[in-house]
Amino acid sequence: MEIRFIVFIGPIKESAEIEFGSGLNLVYGPSNTGKSSVLDGIDFMLGTEKPLKELPEHEGYDQVILGVEFSKSDHFTFVRSIEGGDYECFEGLHKRKPLDIEPVILRAKSETKKIKSISSFILEKVNLSNKKLKKNAQNGLVSLTLRNSLDLAIVNEANIQKESSPYISTQYTKITEHKSRLKFILTGVDDSSLLPAEVEKKALSRAAKIEVLKELIEEQGKSLGDISTLENSLTELRQQDERLSQTILEERSTLDANEEKYNSLVRNRAALRDELELKSIRINEVVEMLSRFKLLQKQYASDIARLESISETGTLLEALPSEKCPTCGRLVSDDKTHQDCDKNIKHVVAAAVSEKSKVEGLNGELQFTVNNLSSELESIREQLPDIEEKISFVGKELAVVNPELDDQRTNYTELFNLKSELDDSIKQHEQLILLTRKKVELENSAPKKESKGKEESERTLPTSALFKLSKEVRWFLQEWGLPNSNDVHFDKETGDFVINGKHRISNGKGHRAITHAAATLGLMKYTEENELPHLGFSILDSPLLAYEEPDDEADDLSDTDVNIKFFDSLAGWKSKQIIVFENKKSIPNKYTSGRQVTQFTKKNSERYGFFPTKPMN
Repeated sequence: MEIRFIVFIGPIKESAEIEFGSGLNLVYGPSNTGKSSVLDGIDFMLGTEKPLKELPEHEGYDQVILGVEFSKSDHFTFVRSIEGGDYECFEGLHKRKPLDIEPVILRAKSETKKIKSISSFILEKVNLSNKKLKKNAQNGLVSLTLRNSLDLAIVNEANIQKESSPYISTQYTKITEHKSRLKFILTGVDDSSLLPAEVEKKALSRAAKIEVLKELIEEQGKSLGDISTLENSLTELRQQDERLSQTILEERSTLDANEEKYNSLVRNRAALRDELELKSIRINEVVEMLSRFKLLQKQYASDIARLESISETGTLLEALPSEKCPTCGRLVSDDKTHQDCDKNIKHVVAAAVSEKSKVEGLNGELQFTVNNLSSELESIREQLPDIEEKISFVGKELAVVNPELDDQRTNYTELFNLKSELDDSIKQHEQLILLTRKKVELENSAPKKESKGKEESERTLPTSALFKLSKEVRWFLQEWGLPNSNDVHFDKETGDFVINGKHRISNGKGHRAITHAAATLGLMKYTEENELPHLGFSILDSPLLAYEEPDDEADDLSDTDVNIKFFDSLAGWKSKQIIVFENKKSIPNKYTSGRQVTQFTKKNSERYGFFPTKPMN
């Protein structure tokens, strides 16, 4: 049995799905327009514990669905949250999570007695379960899992053009394991029968530790320097750090002084503005009072005039003849009739004179107050220009101080950032010195190794099987019409192919990509013809890179028909499932459309990318 992806559906919301069938399946379009979403989605559904790469198009989606066929009657659908976690496994193929079927729960990695992992479930279906691989010279064993075998079936754009073997990692700790994996695929015999060496069962040998230290040193310092060079560099860095620290202290002192000057000016301006505002308010108050007092003065003047009139009238009345009463007009001699008439005009005149004197007194006091207020108003108005001039002067000083202060702040920040970078460099050098010393100690304490014969180091890879595998790879390259590909053999020392006397990785990235594709497909074809277990599918991302981004003229295939022959050969291979992700320039006209061809346009017309651009009713 083998895997076939029947339907891959992205996080469910609308119609973010692609159906894959047997044989060639082609997904193409402008670079990275949805293709990475599909490839990442497949990888996400095959046991990775990493969360799905977050994209703006994911908004509103919650699950990822993958339909898988293991045989004509053995179909399953895996459902997983977009956030990761466990899988729900349903029998049959479904484009939506079925609500009437009880799922089987599968773990992403670590399984339990009750819950299997997605890896165990799939490997059991393709007869690859319970296989062991040798991982080190002490015959330590590691289980074959879906994750440590996927790179032979799923080749992303970065790996397909990488300067390394298609089958064997350049990482020191993986070389033995990957050679054992290749031997198992070529022969069908794993390393379960190996017994671990009793001499030393440590996870890493001394040589492995030294290699790990070398990798750490290279990651830290980009190069392997000796301790004396590193120590001299560290001394210089520390001296720079001392000088920079002193400069920062001086700059901080200057900055603090200017900050205080700036704050003092701001406070002074605020106080002047408050004073100006208070005096303006007082002016308004005095003007309002003077206006009211003016009305009161008019009233007093009116009252004085009225009282003067009463006084003068009374005086005139007293001067009239006294035969008749000036008040009631009766004869004065008629005592009886006149006795009720108050003819005492003198009292009236005296009262009027008294009231007038009182009002004049009040008017005098009011005039005194008005004079004081007028003087105050005049004084305040005389002070306003001086206050405004002071505010203007402070504003000009701030206009000079503020840019200087901004420059000083920026300079201080830059110095502080430089100090932080310098501190990081010092820590890095200290770490490098520590790692280098440990490496030197391990190298000095390591016993002399006896060199192993070439036959012993290579005997894990079967020569006869590699010869047959090379023939399969050569068949693909010649079928595709790749120039200079009539002689292909596998070099056990490098773990890679030599094509027409030239190491595969010595070519440009376009040549490396298409020969990597031939190596991947050749391995699958070898297992098919020799009835050996294999995952049963291949996913290739940008195998025709030489049409899109060739390194040089020798790497450019744009004037050849390699792409046409490439797709013709894969379209005729119906027994396996091959999924190719490509860029538009690499696609010949006859393969721009079809039942198993998906085009992403990166335009608003047709299919923009993997995710729909508009909601569907």
